[in-house]
Amino acid sequence: MALGILSSFRKPETGFRARYETLRSLLNRNGHVLQLLSDLEADLNHLPHSDQRIRRPVERLLSETLLMVQELNILAEGRYLSLYKVLEGIRTETLAALHQAPGYKNQPLAVSLDAAESKKPGLAGGKAAGLAALRRVFPDAVPPGFTLTTAAYRLFLDESGLSEKLRLLARNLDPFGDPARFHQTTEAIRSAILATEVPEAVSRAIYENARLLGDAGPSGWAVRSSATSEDGQFSFAGQFDTELRVPPEKLVDAYRAVCAGRFTDRAVIYRAACGFREADTPMAVLFMPMVEPRAAGVLYSMDTTGEDRGRMAVFAAAGLGDAVVRGEIRPDIFYLARGGAFEVLEGPEVPHVTKDTLSELGKLADGAARALGAEVEMEWAAGRDGRLWLLQCRPLRPGESEPGREGRAGGAPPLIEGGVTIFPGRAEGPVARRSGPDTRPVPKGAVLVVDSPAPELAAFLPNAAALVAEAGGLTGHLATLAREFSIPSVFHVGVTARRLEEGMLVSVDATKRKIHAGSRWPGIRERVLDRLSRPPGGAGKNPLFGLVLALNLVDPFVSSFRPKACRSIHDIIRFVHEMGVRYMFRFGDAHSRPFQKKTRRLETRLPMKIYVLDIAGAIRTDKKTVPPETVESTPFQALWKGFADPALAWPDRWNKEFAGMPRGFQEEVLGGLKGPRRGGDPNYLIVAPEYMNFNARFAYHYAMVDAFVGPGGQNNYVHFRFHNGGASDERRTLRARFLERVLRESRFGVDRQGDLITAWMRRYPQNDSKEALAVLGRLMVCARQLDLLMCNENDVAGFSAHFMSGNFRAFA
Repeated sequence: MALGILSSFRKPETGFRARYETLRSLLNRNGHVLQLLSDLEADLNHLPHSDQRIRRPVERLLSETLLMVQELNILAEGRYLSLYKVLEGIRTETLAALHQAPGYKNQPLAVSLDAAESKKPGLAGGKAAGLAALRRVFPDAVPPGFTLTTAAYRLFLDESGLSEKLRLLARNLDPFGDPARFHQTTEAIRSAILATEVPEAVSRAIYENARLLGDAGPSGWAVRSSATSEDGQFSFAGQFDTELRVPPEKLVDAYRAVCAGRFTDRAVIYRAACGFREADTPMAVLFMPMVEPRAAGVLYSMDTTGEDRGRMAVFAAAGLGDAVVRGEIRPDIFYLARGGAFEVLEGPEVPHVTKDTLSELGKLADGAARALGAEVEMEWAAGRDGRLWLLQCRPLRPGESEPGREGRAGGAPPLIEGGVTIFPGRAEGPVARRSGPDTRPVPKGAVLVVDSPAPELAAFLPNAAALVAEAGGLTGHLATLAREFSIPSVFHVGVTARRLEEGMLVSVDATKRKIHAGSRWPGIRERVLDRLSRPPGGAGKNPLFGLVLALNLVDPFVSSFRPKACRSIHDIIRFVHEMGVRYMFRFGDAHSRPFQKKTRRLETRLPMKIYVLDIAGAIRTDKKTVPPETVESTPFQALWKGFADPALAWPDRWNKEFAGMPRGFQEEVLGGLKGPRRGGDPNYLIVAPEYMNFNARFAYHYAMVDAFVGPGGQNNYVHFRFHNGGASDERRTLRARFLERVLRESRFGVDRQGDLITAWMRRYPQNDSKEALAVLGRLMVCARQLDLLMCNENDVAGFSAHFMSGNFRAFA
């Protein structure tokens, strides 16, 4: 059959029609598989890949991708037969991953800290696994307890129907987009969890295990988060909720509240910043009898300030230690010498703990560090009877001090000197001040300056070059997170931090606790930006991410854009779509003369050269030029309505910037030689009464619209692609975020990869599809050369608001 089709392509009278039908099928299938990918990405956020709701669409995706490969080879006359072998290899690995996926139904709903299963972070969570390991070393120093496992959490979601609710609510949840909408969605998710009945099997597991431990006493229970990745490579410090002093009859309510705490704004943003999907961190919940301490706090088995790595640091306050770990109070600070006696080197004159308690605490910390093979950060409590308890243990990340160099400015005095080193190192960048409800994005490479180091500020850390706080100290969740992200940080600098004004360029030496005006160390800022550009290390636990969703073929204009470089289904789809469009261009260029009778020049004053190929009687004239209003194509007329809207302005910024420069020079500098079209090449429009395909170059970016719009909605679709441009990668990505935001607001499904936007709308009624095309027409004009104006996320929000409100003059 394929050979017959290929031979028909070589006949001038049938080749065009056959190619058109094949290309149309490929483009329509591409929209369908991108919708499948989008749905899978949302579902894999919440469902394990063993779930049937994952398996079925993956198998369908493999079948549809195979058909796309076949269609590309028909268009390209067999040039990409090697894609079949690549796809078969990915298919084999994908199906193996699906069938090896473990389920949760045979796993225990609850485990004691003394059970062997507690050592498994995937079942008991990271916090419980760390305490279970510590309890094996110090059985008398770690309180007893039990954990409701991740199997119980998944049973809670599945039996109650929450899994489907959360999947729908969290679809297209963007932590870094519209703050109001993001907060509204997370609040709705938490409300749904809190309003849902916990399954009887889970409630029974809670009460039976609580009875086995006996009476928790008048202080009740501590119910704490223990997500699977918590206290591991990523600490999740302060991101989840804890319920204290819970009476026995409220244990189920407390469990539900801790589960809901997975979806606080700060927790969702932190997971996204670290590269985790929701399914990577299912919630186990730890239950322990409350300890009512005389004093409590935090211990670091190594001094993180860099002054003396051979000593320990202990932080203590009266009563519970929750205010210490949140960084809300300034605790007593003690330094202990390592060794048999663990001598107290420094401390307050009237301490909250005795020297004997500190010495015993030092021995416990030393033993824990030896047993676990790493320096540790521990939460501890000293009971009223003098007994010491260890309540949490995680790896400590002390950082490495850089060798000091004064660099430029010689002996110029610093703007600020003093404070407490949280993480050593040096950085340079413009100041970004944030406090209270200020949720504006922090530019990448900025020096973040805050009043108080609250854990909610974790959202800003991925872009921060350095962190400076008026208050705070070595303890506290934000201090832990700053060390985790390796951000040079100085806390407790006092009101002198107010000398740092928004946008001021400063150099921060966190090791020496000095902040200088201006740029001081050559090359430091470039090193910082390089560190910030590295991808997070959390993603990819689910094998389907790499085999199905990951996109490795990002740039279609590099030599490595070829079949053998495809490592995922998404790669193959991307390759097939790109090459299908290229063959469309090549065919139009090669056959413009043989098809002169069907090719017309579109008559327009707009600054574009457009040739129309009529394939089904949409143009009823023999004239070489046709006015747009005479083209009898429903989707084209809808697109043109937006495209030629008199309220629009057609900006021409690049020609103004390069006035008088040769055209070839412009093309080389602005990237115009990378794409499939040159500036003077024609743009092709294929039309039929209910169909259109428009491939166009707009200055230095490329756009494609493919649409079928008829009276019924079942077969209607609108597909859109937009990429490339003349500005920097960062500005083109900002423009892509603008396009993504507007398209989602306009009911399109969207896939964004860097500056490449692919969007689709399927099975909408005729009027809705026509309005979507009008939106695309306006959007293509407004986005034309917009990358030249985009500087930061505020521009994304601002231009999106202008477009949605009809203020198109803002794009002039």
